[in-house]
Amino acid sequence: MAERLRVLIVDDHKMFADALKVWLDRDPSVEVVAIASTGAEGVDLALAHDVDVVLMDVTLPDIDGFEATRRLRAIKHAAKVIAVTGWSHDDLGTRVEEAGMVSYLSKDLIHDTVHDAIAAAARS
Repeated sequence: MAERLRVLIVDDHKMFADALKVWLDRDPSVEVVAIASTGAEGVDLALAHDVDVVLMDVTLPDIDGFEATRRLRAIKHAAKVIAVTGWSHDDLGTRVEEAGMVSYLSKDLIHDTVHDAIAAAARS
């Protein structure tokens, strides 16, 4: 079997993060290595676990996901971060790009798109 993609979930809504982990655990090509509930914790865990892909909520209690991504990418430029959001703002795509994220997923459609998004991010 090929090496599994190491994924970190960063989301302050525990139920959502736990449900996403359960969903991802069904995929034998993915290993969820940790869950963080703040942006700062997400940066630390992404570095500590040398993850391949970070699923980053954009709204977090300390620093937002955009700033957390900028901080992570300042240390590990090759970090692959996917924004996860319930937002539908017109400037979302611009903010994702400016932060250095590779793409974004809507929370209401994540179960349909997350596996393909992780694989695409890891390849980019």
